Amino acid sequence: MRSRYSVLSCGAAVMALATAAPAYAQDRIFDIPAQPAVRAIPELARQGQVQIVAPARNLEGVMTPAVKGRMDVHTALRRLIVGTPLQIDSDDGQIITLRSSAQGASNATQAVGAGIVRGRVLNTATGEYVRNAEIRVEGTTIVAYSEDGGDFRLTGVPSGDATVVVKYTGLQESRAVVSVSAGQMATRDFALSPRSYAVGDEVEAVTIVAKREGQAAAIMERRASTNAKNVVAADNFGALTMGDVGEFMKNMPGISIDYTEVDATAVRIGGLDPKYSTFTTDGARMATATSNNNNGRQNSFEQMSITGVDSIELNNTLQANMDADAPGGAINLRSKYAFQRNGRLLRFQLGGVGTSDSGLSKIYLPDDKKHARIFPSAQIGYADVFLDGRLGIAFNASYNANYVQQDRTQTDWSYLANGRVIPYQVMWRPGPKLTSRKAANLSVDYKITDELALSLRGTYSFYDVEYFNQYTYLIFGTTAASRATADSTSTHIVVNPSTTNTRLHTQYSHRYAGTPSALFAPKLEYRGDTWEAVLRGSYSTSEFNFHDNEKGFFQRTDSYLTGIGFTLDRASEDSNAWTLKQTAGRSWSDPTSFNRDDAIGNNIRTAESNANNQMYGAYADLKKKLEVGAVQVKVLAGAGIRTNVWKTNEGSFQQFKYVGPTGVQTAPEAVIPWTKNYQFQIHGFDAGNMNDQNWRADSNYAVYDIYQAHPEYFAADVAGNLKRRLDNNKKVGEEVSAAYFEVQPRVGRAQFDLGLRYESTKTDARVADVRSTDEMKAAGFEPKAQPTVASLTYQYRNGTYTTRHGEYDDWFLSGGAKYDFSKKLVGQLAFSQSILRPDYGNLGGVVAVDDNAQTVTVPNPLLKPEHSTKYFAGLQYFLEPSGVVGVSVYQLEVKDMQETGILVDPEDVGYNPGDYNGYKFRSTRNKPGVSINKGVTLEYDQQLTFLPGALRGLGLRGSITKIDPDGVRANMPGTVGNWGVRYSYGKFDVQLTGNAQSKYRTTAATTDPKNGILYHAARELWNVSASYKLNKNFEMMLAGRNIFNAPDVIYSNVRERVQQYSIYGSMWNVGIKGAF
Repeated sequence: MRSRYSVLSCGAAVMALATAAPAYAQDRIFDIPAQPAVRAIPELARQGQVQIVAPARNLEGVMTPAVKGRMDVHTALRRLIVGTPLQIDSDDGQIITLRSSAQGASNATQAVGAGIVRGRVLNTATGEYVRNAEIRVEGTTIVAYSEDGGDFRLTGVPSGDATVVVKYTGLQESRAVVSVSAGQMATRDFALSPRSYAVGDEVEAVTIVAKREGQAAAIMERRASTNAKNVVAADNFGALTMGDVGEFMKNMPGISIDYTEVDATAVRIGGLDPKYSTFTTDGARMATATSNNNNGRQNSFEQMSITGVDSIELNNTLQANMDADAPGGAINLRSKYAFQRNGRLLRFQLGGVGTSDSGLSKIYLPDDKKHARIFPSAQIGYADVFLDGRLGIAFNASYNANYVQQDRTQTDWSYLANGRVIPYQVMWRPGPKLTSRKAANLSVDYKITDELALSLRGTYSFYDVEYFNQYTYLIFGTTAASRATADSTSTHIVVNPSTTNTRLHTQYSHRYAGTPSALFAPKLEYRGDTWEAVLRGSYSTSEFNFHDNEKGFFQRTDSYLTGIGFTLDRASEDSNAWTLKQTAGRSWSDPTSFNRDDAIGNNIRTAESNANNQMYGAYADLKKKLEVGAVQVKVLAGAGIRTNVWKTNEGSFQQFKYVGPTGVQTAPEAVIPWTKNYQFQIHGFDAGNMNDQNWRADSNYAVYDIYQAHPEYFAADVAGNLKRRLDNNKKVGEEVSAAYFEVQPRVGRAQFDLGLRYESTKTDARVADVRSTDEMKAAGFEPKAQPTVASLTYQYRNGTYTTRHGEYDDWFLSGGAKYDFSKKLVGQLAFSQSILRPDYGNLGGVVAVDDNAQTVTVPNPLLKPEHSTKYFAGLQYFLEPSGVVGVSVYQLEVKDMQETGILVDPEDVGYNPGDYNGYKFRSTRNKPGVSINKGVTLEYDQQLTFLPGALRGLGLRGSITKIDPDGVRANMPGTVGNWGVRYSYGKFDVQLTGNAQSKYRTTAATTDPKNGILYHAARELWNVSASYKLNKNFEMMLAGRNIFNAPDVIYSNVRERVQQYSIYGSMWNVGIKGAF
C-alpha cells in the first residue's frame, strides 16, 4: 500500500495545508531529515506553516537532502529541492506550486552534459559522519572518498539519472538514483546502517558495529590513501589510565615504545630510533623541549595528550607535501570536531587513579609531609553546531594525576684485568613520584560559504612531575679495582675499611619538572568542484623547566659515611635480596655518623634550568582534479616556511659545600639534616634486610631552609659555577623554507603518487667565544690548571658569545603505487627520501644530564645531517566486517648515520671524574658510509562475527615486527610485538592487551670493558580495559596498565648478571562515563 502522502485525488497532486498563511519572510526552525520527496515536502509545509502543491507522478524515487536550522520558508524549500527535478513554478503569496523539469522528457532525450553530486555520509550506528567512505557512480569510473565531516563531491557525472553507490567496511552498502542536470549540482546524503550478524537481534548488531567502528575507519583510510598509511581511532583500544598518547600507540601494528621508568616517552616506527619520527596535530608541527630530551628534536609523549584526539595517523613513508625530516615516518594526531556528528554531544568521565602501591591512607614522603596515594581523574567533551549549521565548536579537557613508587637496585660490575668479575658498588633507590597532567583541545570550524571554510585548532598540555630519587650507594671499589677481599665472590662479598674507598654515599636527584606545551593552527580552506586551496598557519611552543630552589628544596644534598667495613650476601647473581652486616666504622644506622671523618667537598646542588622551543609555520597548498581520458589525476603544489627558536641553560647547575656555622665540613654542626617521619625503604621488591638497617634519608627541604636563613654556611664553587653558566647559555635558530609538486594519477584499480620537494635550511647557533690554548698560555694561564674566575673571565672574553651560521639545500623524491588485486586484496609500494638534521644539543654545544639513566651526553658541534631513503612494500587482505591480515617490509638506507650513545672518557671532553660520580659519559658521531636498517611487520586484526551466538562479539589482533640492522644500534630491540583480545556483548566490553620487546643493547659501543656490555632484558607488559553500560547514558569503566607489575631489568654481559632491577607497580583507573 502506498503512503497516504503519495497521491491525492487520482494522483494529481500532493498537497499540504497550513492552518493560516504566514509571512514567508519570517524565520522558522526546520528539522527535516533526508528522505523521499513525497514525505519531505508535506513535512516542510507543516513546519513552515505554508501550502505547497506538487506533482506526484514524477516523485517516485526522488530523494531530498536534510534541511536543518533557522531560516525563512523560501530558503528552506530551495535547499530541499536542490538536485531534484522539482522547481518552483508559481508563488502567489498564498500557495507555492512546484513543477518537475523532467516532465515531457525521457532519460534518453535529456540534455547532454555533466553535473555534480555532493552530500554527506552518516554511520547510523555511531551517529558520526565518516571519512573515506567509497562513493561511486555505477557504470562509470567516477569515484570519490568522503572527507572530514563525511562530505563528498562527485564531479563529471553525466546528466540524467545516475546510480550512486556508497560502501564502507562493516556497514551495509547504500545506493540511490540521483537526477543530475548539466552544469548543476545535485545533493544527496547517505545514511549507512550496520550489517546484522545476529538473527532477530538488531540492537546487539548495532552495538557490535559501534564497538568496531575504529577498526573500520582504519581500514577505509588505508584503502583510500595513496600513501603507506595506517589510522586508528583514539577509542579503539578502550579506556586508558592516564590518557597519554604513548599508552594508546603501543597497541598499533609496527609500533614500539621507549619508556623512562614508568612513563611512555617516545615512539619507534618499525623499531627505528625515535629521532626518525615527527609528530603533528592536524598537520601542524609540534615544538620539542621535553624531559630527558630537551636537547633533541624528537617529540615526547609528556608534551601531548589523547584528550580531544579523534584518531592517530601513521605514515610509514613521506609524500612531497609533508616535511622531509622524518626518515622513519610521520605521525599526525587528528582532533575531534563538531561537524563529525549529527547533533550535539556532551561527554564526561570521572574516576580515580591508583597504583599497586596505593592505599586509602596517606603516607609520608621525603618532604616529611603526608600525601594521598589515590588521585582524581576527569574528562569532559562538548560539541555542537550553530548558525544554521555553519559554526561548529568542539572542546575537550582532562585532568589526571598519580602516585608511583619507583624502586630500584643496581649492582655495578668490575671486569678486572686478571679476569676476575665482581661487583664494586651496590645502589638502592626508593623513588616516590607524583605526576599530573592537564590537557585541553579546541576545534572551531566556520563555513563562510559551502566552498569556503575557516578553522582553528588549539591544544594545550601541562605535564608536571616531582620525583624523589634517593640514590644511595654502598661503594667498595671502582671499575678498575675492587676493595673486596680476595676470597669474595659475586654472592658473598667481604669488605674491610679503607678510608673513602669504602663508604655509604647518598647522591639524590630530587626535582620538579613542568612541561607546558601549546599549539594553535588556523586554516582557511576553499573546496571547489575541481580546485582546492588552503592557507595554513601554526604556532607551537614547548618548555621543560626544572625547579628545585623555587619549590623550596635542593636537588642534591650529598652525605657519606667513610671508613666502614661490611659483608654482603645473596643467593645468586640475579638476586636482589642482599643480607647486609656492618663490621667496622661508625654506625650506618645513626644519621649523625655521616660527613664526620672525611670532607665530602661540593655536596649541595641546585639545578634550576629551562629549555624552550618555539616554532612558527606558514603554508599555502593547491590541489587540482583533472581527467585525462580514463585517468583521474590530482595535481598538488605548495610552499611554506617553518622557523624554530630553541634555547636552554640546562647543565648550568650551581654547587656548594655545606660547612655549617663552624666553617668545618666534618664538624657535627655540618651534618646534613635528615627526615624525621619519612623512612628510607624499598617497597616494590624483596631487598633482603636492607630496610632493617635504618639508613638515613637526607632532607633536601631542611637544607634549603638553612640556606635561606644562613647562606654564609654554604661555600660556593665559584669557578665551577661560573664555567657551567658560560658553557650552557645556548640558543639555536633554524629556518626551513620548502616547496613541492606532486601528481597522483588513478587508472582503474591502480593509484600512483610521484612528488618532488625542495627544502632550504639555515641555522644560527649561539656559542661561547673561547680563546685558544696558545692565547691562554700567552696571557700567563696554564690551560690544564684548575680554572679560576680570572682565567675563565679571560678565556670566555667576559661572557662574549658569537653566532655559528649554517646553510644547505636539499631535494627529496617520493612516490609509490597501490593496486587493488581484488575487492579485498591490496598491494602497495612506496619510497621517500628524507633528512635528519643534527639535534639542537649538538648544534648548540649543550651538555645533557639524565639523572634517571645516570648519563651525561656531551655535544659534537661538527655533526653532519643524515640523508636517508626508505623503501616500503605491503600487502593487505581485508576481512569483513572490519579486519585485516597484512605483511609489510621496509629498508632504510642512511648516509652519515648519527650514532648516539658512544661512550667517552669524561676527561677527554673537559670534565673532572668527580663532577658526575658514577655517571656514564656519551657522545654522538657520524658513521662513515651508508648504514642499512631492514624490518618486516606481520599483522592480524579480525572481528569474529561469523561465530555463533554470543561468540560473535569476540575480536583478536596481533602484530610482530622484526628489525635487522647492519650493525650495532643502541636501544633498538630486534623483535617487538603487541596483541589483544576483545569481547563485546550487550552492555559489557573488555579488552586484554599486551606488548613485548626483545633484549637490546643500551650503548652502541662494541665493548665497554669498564662495566661489561649492558643489555635491556626482554619485557612483556599486559594491560586491561573494561566497561559496563548502566543505561543509555552512563557506563562504568576500568583501565589497568602493567597489571602483572613486570620488572625492568638491565644486565651486564649475561642474563644472570643483573646490573639494574626496577619495579614501578601496576596502575589503575576506575570511574564512570556519561554521554548525552
